[in-house]
Amino acid sequence: MSAIDDMALSDEALEAWMAVKINRRPLVRTMSALDGFVTSAVTGPRFPDPQDWMCPLMGLPRDVLAKGSATDRAVFASVARIHNRINETLFDRPQDYAPRFATKPRGGIDARPWCQGFYAAMNLNIKKWKRLLDLNNPHNGLLLPILIYCVDKGEVRPRQAQARTRDRALHRARGVQRHRPRHPRSARTPLRHPL
Repeated sequence: MSAIDDMALSDEALEAWMAVKINRRPLVRTMSALDGFVTSAVTGPRFPDPQDWMCPLMGLPRDVLAKGSATDRAVFASVARIHNRINETLFDRPQDYAPRFATKPRGGIDARPWCQGFYAAMNLNIKKWKRLLDLNNPHNGLLLPILIYCVDKGEVRPRQAQARTRDRALHRARGVQRHRPRHPRSARTPLRHPL
């Protein structure tokens, strides 16, 4: 075990700390969102200093290691431990990586918190992500499974609508015609053959 592991909080204690409403404003409030945020920080454009994303992520002061309380340092160590785990998994054993999705009350997975955490990290470093967010960039589609769950502040439509616009623009640029039947089927008419 390393010094970080000795100092770090358990996952349950860290999630309880994030859920408490205090003066600090962490960018995420669940372990799923934290996992998405850290995954974005590991896989996306690099931050010059890990504290540039770790401190805002948890609502900690920039000088947390020098002047923070024991709890603040434990929270910082917890995020560092999660970062190291994700980094090691993605770069040494990528086939073992699995996003930490939340579960829905009635069962099943809920990818929304993870995706919103990923997008929150993108927003901290948005200038470096701009190229991938350009709707004319063919690689923009790689982010669609994540962005489909995210809504920009000040924007009513979700990123999914932007994706549809991008797809239409790409189809027009490539000369792809959208199929439109001559006689649209009424909404009540069932399909006569399986898809």
